[in-house]
Amino acid sequence: MKEVSRFVIFIPHRDALKPLEEYRSGLFAAGFPGAYSFPSAAPIALVSRPLDRQELKELAWNIRGLTAKTDGKIQSAGTVPAARKLTGRLPDTSPWLMGIPLELPVEEALFPRSAREKLLDVFSPPALCAALVYPGEENRAAAEGPPLSFRAACLANIAIRPLPGGDLRYSFEWKIGPPLWLPKYPRPGGLP
Repeated sequence: MKEVSRFVIFIPHRDALKPLEEYRSGLFAAGFPGAYSFPSAAPIALVSRPLDRQELKELAWNIRGLTAKTDGKIQSAGTVPAARKLTGRLPDTSPWLMGIPLELPVEEALFPRSAREKLLDVFSPPALCAALVYPGEENRAAAEGPPLSFRAACLANIAIRPLPGGDLRYSFEWKIGPPLWLPKYPRPGGLP
């Protein structure tokens, strides 16, 4: 059994993911086999152990606080895909995550104190995964990603490991823990 890597991921509401899913489908059709090798989520931290429910809850409140300047919205930081290496226990030959960067300044101070000892790496800005690629392959992605803007999102723990069969470069299995939704953004005037 291969070792498991653990991340905390940021997942927009499924309605906000429709443009990303269309983009992923286009990447797969254009010859990117890793377009469906990772969930439609943005890793925000590599962790040694999963965050507990209270730690996720505090992190969700802190992230919601970051959105006060943007009327509760989280937006893409551009449409040019960014690629970053996923570290951890994944093999050195593992692919990089290529995705749409988000305007979400994640830093260690955003995490609850009790969770900071679990942090191995923080990804800032986080990028919503469009495909897993190998260095140099991201340059083949001629199409820009879609602009994104949403309020509803959740946090979750994820464990991922390479599968023993299939194309070892893109074959992974993952298990996502129970989601914890960001608190609702209070609208001016108290209307929902």
